[in-house]
Amino acid sequence: MPQRSGIATGMPSPQIIIRPAVPADAITIAAIHCESWRDAYAGLLDPAYLAGPVEADRRAVWADRFSNPSPTQTALLAETVSGDAAGFVCLFRDHDPRWGSLVDNLHVRPALRGRSIGEQLLRAAVAPLGADEAFHLWVFEANAGGVRFYQRLGGCVAGRAPDDLPAARGAPILRMVWQRAADLPSRD
Repeated sequence: MPQRSGIATGMPSPQIIIRPAVPADAITIAAIHCESWRDAYAGLLDPAYLAGPVEADRRAVWADRFSNPSPTQTALLAETVSGDAAGFVCLFRDHDPRWGSLVDNLHVRPALRGRSIGEQLLRAAVAPLGADEAFHLWVFEANAGGVRFYQRLGGCVAGRAPDDLPAARGAPILRMVWQRAADLPSRD
C-alpha cells in the first residue's frame, strides 16, 4: 500500500507516495541512481566512469535485480503526487547473520534532497522488520552528508572497508548499523 507523507522540514516537502517498485521502474531507478552518484560522488568515483559507463552499469544492475529478484529483496520508489520519481530504496531482508537486513541503495534526486524523502524511504523499507531486528548499510566515508544523515537517524559506524567498485578505486566505506529497527528515532 502506498504511503503518503508531507513532513515539514527546512525546505518545502513535496507530497510523496512510496510504492513497491516493479520491473517497469528499472530504467527510472537506474536514472535516479546515476543522477545521485554523479552529484554526490563527483570527487570520489572515477570521472570517466561517471561521464558515461555508469549509465549502462546501473541499467544492467537494476534490470538484473528485477528480472532475477532475490526472494529477500524489497525495492520501493518514491514519487511526487504528480507522478515524478523522487527516489528509491532497496533492502535485502536477513542479509547477514550478525548485521541483519541490508539497505543496499537509498538515493534521492539531488534537487529533492533535504526534504525528508530519504528518511521516508528508509522508514518505509525497514517498517516490515521486527522492532528487535538489525539492519545495516554501507556509505562512502567521504560522503560526509550521507554519514551525518544516517547518524541523525540512529545509525552507528561499525566497520570500515575499501569499496570493491572499480570506479571507487578502493575508497573507504563505512558500515552503518542499527542494532534494532526500533533504534530508528521516531519523528517529532
